[in-house]
Amino acid sequence: MADTFEFRIPTDEFRTLPVPYSGSGIDKLKLSHCFVKVGSLPDELKEWMEVNPRIPRFNRKEKLTGVVAKSIVQTLMEEPEKFALKNQGIYIIVEHAEYQKEQGGQGWLNIRLSDPQCHGLVNGGHTFRAIREVALDSECPDPWDAYVRLHILESGHAEPALIADMAEGLNRSLQVDNPSLENLRGTFDKIKAQLEGKLGAEQISYRQGDSGEIDVQQVITYLGILNLDKFPDRKSHPNSLFGQPKMVLEMFIEDSQKNQPSFDILLPKIHEILVLTDKIQQFSAPKLGQLRVSSAKKDNRVGSKRHKDKPAYFSGSKIGGNVPLGYIYPMLAAFRANISHTAWQERRLEWRMSPFELLEKTVDEMTQIIKQEHADNKGKPAEVGKKEAAYRGCYTVLTLELAQRGLIDALSS
Repeated sequence: MADTFEFRIPTDEFRTLPVPYSGSGIDKLKLSHCFVKVGSLPDELKEWMEVNPRIPRFNRKEKLTGVVAKSIVQTLMEEPEKFALKNQGIYIIVEHAEYQKEQGGQGWLNIRLSDPQCHGLVNGGHTFRAIREVALDSECPDPWDAYVRLHILESGHAEPALIADMAEGLNRSLQVDNPSLENLRGTFDKIKAQLEGKLGAEQISYRQGDSGEIDVQQVITYLGILNLDKFPDRKSHPNSLFGQPKMVLEMFIEDSQKNQPSFDILLPKIHEILVLTDKIQQFSAPKLGQLRVSSAKKDNRVGSKRHKDKPAYFSGSKIGGNVPLGYIYPMLAAFRANISHTAWQERRLEWRMSPFELLEKTVDEMTQIIKQEHADNKGKPAEVGKKEAAYRGCYTVLTLELAQRGLIDALSS
């Protein structure tokens, strides 16, 4: 790595404030803020992370591991326009930063780093590496209209010990996420007990730092989608849960404090429900394969070759494609129609017929509904997941199939 690294980056606005400081060690420390396009961040910054005590972890394929990092990647890929609001940004300590407006009004930020022990990415390393991972991915959106906030600490030549204090403070100031706190409280113990020894159980991440690929909040959402106490019939659909993990977690916590928790009805079949989510993806991936689900120039479809080996952790096979949650949720939610209301009132989850057989009989029609909603929502999976129409359509398909078999009264469901 070179002793000095200088780069310039375009930004429309730049704000600087002096930091109140009366002690010795830092002279005229300044803190600046701006938003920059994520694609304009230089790759060389990955060499300037010695000041960061929280180094990102990678798997054998040099991809970020952990639920938080994967969530950052997902937002960059699927909802880049919201990234500046959903991410707290990158903190970088520099020797010098200077903002200039050039002819025509374009603003440029010039940055210089000169000492790896004092300068570099002090916080937000996972965000930066996620940005670079997406930037080098063939599925990177094009155009990529994602912005990230830069927090720039101009320190001159501060003492390394003081830089270390700053780094430790920034990283320790990160709030422990809600799932980690609930894991400590034992909130997820019932889930762990039901999944102990089951295929794929080790892939569930219950707290920050777990290596599992599936966030426990996603698992809880799968359960919440099937909760008949909240969504009993065709008049109410769980589209409100999409993209709301915090709300779902709060719903789970509040429910667990009741005398007769709704989730306790679902928990004995949690692994079967997780297998069902795998099967929904496996059965629908070939039928949705041509749907373009990102704005990337390559590998932008459900059935793109690079997704063929995506694992189905709970069923023990492969998905065969990349089916977005916005398409999975409406199809899974439809299986509320397959839950016996009589058994539910007795605090049991009992299927009217095998959910896997029912899936085979209805997947063609459900994927046709997803295709139509895909077109109506301009190819944005997240929008499909938020709208009621896909949920209502898939629920109707299952209701009619069950009615034809004499297992349900279609008019009263």
